[in-house]
Amino acid sequence: AAPARPRTTGGAPSRPRPRVEATDHPGQATAPARRGTQQLALTATPTHGLNPRYVYESYVVGSSNRFAHAASLSVAERPGGKFNPFYVYGGVGLGKTHLLHAIGHRALELRPDLTIVYVSSETFTNGLINALRAKADMEEFRSRYRAVDILMIDDIQFIAGKESTQEEFFHTFNALHQSGKQVIITSDKPPKAIAGLEERLRSRFEGGLSADVQLPDYEMRTAILRSKGEELGVPVPSDVIEYVAQRGDGSNTRELEGALNKILALAEITDRSPTMALAMEALTDTGGGGRRVKASPGDVVDAVAAHFGVAHKDLRGRGRTKEIVRPRQVAMYLIRESTDASLVDIGQALGGRDHTTVMHGIGKVERELATDTALRGQVMAIREALFAGA
Repeated sequence: AAPARPRTTGGAPSRPRPRVEATDHPGQATAPARRGTQQLALTATPTHGLNPRYVYESYVVGSSNRFAHAASLSVAERPGGKFNPFYVYGGVGLGKTHLLHAIGHRALELRPDLTIVYVSSETFTNGLINALRAKADMEEFRSRYRAVDILMIDDIQFIAGKESTQEEFFHTFNALHQSGKQVIITSDKPPKAIAGLEERLRSRFEGGLSADVQLPDYEMRTAILRSKGEELGVPVPSDVIEYVAQRGDGSNTRELEGALNKILALAEITDRSPTMALAMEALTDTGGGGRRVKASPGDVVDAVAAHFGVAHKDLRGRGRTKEIVRPRQVAMYLIRESTDASLVDIGQALGGRDHTTVMHGIGKVERELATDTALRGQVMAIREALFAGA
């Protein structure tokens, strides 16, 4: 079962406008996600630095991020409390930035008077460089980051080896921490693994709460893809979702969403439904221009024989054992799906069988594909072999 997605609490639209200093604008959404009244109000704020798509409502929780999610809620509800600083780390595309923004949105729902700064480490560094050049702007630079309730720094690993940036951030961190303000940091690795990070910063990062996010498992990948389909308002068949989730073993959230986007784009360009066949086409090199695989009945028989380890003569023969009947029916189904062959042509390719036998075989495979995951995997593998050889 897909993990439940936590929902944010809605707020009254008459709340005071939250004070948010926007120093960075990561991936501003081009299409609104599903949000409550409070999110809509936040989105309408011109200077809002928090991505309106990155809320808890759209954050999928699974075994790989459950602890980080639970800890983040505590930080959002009690900023400056016992989890300070809050340090989230993990590989690229695993939702660290999403979690960061979700904390900001939740904190503002609960306390609209909070002042929040979200900034990438690169923007922080560039701002410092510009302030140092101008000299007179240093006080303005410092007050921008130190007169806040919550400071969020994304990708802190990029300040490693930058002496002046680390020096300034060290004093900014101390000023906030000592005054009970919340610091939230993300990185692609734990503090001790960041080469070139000063020891005094490393020890402070480790003095709070660290939480890692890992690659999503199959159930979470499925939930992510379903959520993405719902967000886009496109009904995606369950077998397509399962296919992408199975292929995505070792993929991060961004790669999964990219795969689904590719399928939906090919469906739109070619004016076709997002079927299993189209999904397999889209996620292979042969699917780039909407070109469908050009397989012959003989190609399909070869691929089926190779996959199941049976002889061609057995597929075309009269044997009725289960080890032969199943591959033969799969061949019938795939020839029908992948070529322009008629029922009569399919029967001829498989030993001169009549069209009623072919119809029965195709129908049986179609019915079993709905419930038999092993059969579905076999059909996927054979189709991918056909695409790869196209």
